[in-house]
Amino acid sequence: MPPGVGCDKCNNYFARKVEGPLLSSEHFRQARFRNFVTNKEDRIPTIQGILLPGIVPIEMFRDKERQGIFPAGERYLNQFIKSLRSHSEGKLVFPVAELPDQYLMSRFLAKIALEVIASRLIETPDGVDEVVNKCELDALRHYARFGSPPNYWPYYTRRIYPEGKLFTEGMEKFEVLHEYNLLYTDSYELYLVVVILGIEYVLNIGGPEIDGYLAWLKQHSFKSPLYIENNT
Repeated sequence: MPPGVGCDKCNNYFARKVEGPLLSSEHFRQARFRNFVTNKEDRIPTIQGILLPGIVPIEMFRDKERQGIFPAGERYLNQFIKSLRSHSEGKLVFPVAELPDQYLMSRFLAKIALEVIASRLIETPDGVDEVVNKCELDALRHYARFGSPPNYWPYYTRRIYPEGKLFTEGMEKFEVLHEYNLLYTDSYELYLVVVILGIEYVLNIGGPEIDGYLAWLKQHSFKSPLYIENNT
């Protein structure tokens, strides 16, 4: 993620209130578990499920070398041991995670948008000051930090390629965990376009509406801006 703009206290506040709950949600926990995406402590988050028979709440862990399960809490330890000793086989059931909370996701995208703009201007004299003092960004900046107004800043989302897709460059094959760019349309609208594990998220930087991007998609055969040259 590009370096942010603003005081450390404000950024830390935002991280606790938005990024923490969002990235620890079941949607992102399961995605990070499947794709070996570690946290700051170099750990892959666990995922929660049920051990059958017995309906024992469990968590599954993994790293590059091993994978296993353990009871979801101390109060389930005896039940967990009894289930393992009493049955020669069993099943693990993991619920399909819902999409991330839209409100938290849109605030997260708003923060990314401000950071991407700052990263583009950071080498320019007074470039970051221009971002900080730009009154046209006040609404987005306020929404990213505090959540209103407006009460909800809509974004557009779709899957543009499968999770775990392998890209090829020369003889090398690799995965793309995330990628982003800015799209400036002929209608003079500026959009942030982010793809995380194959899912595209788009936010209008200038205002809480997304119709302009839908019109742009129709004009470009619904191709992602990240895969059309000279789009910014």
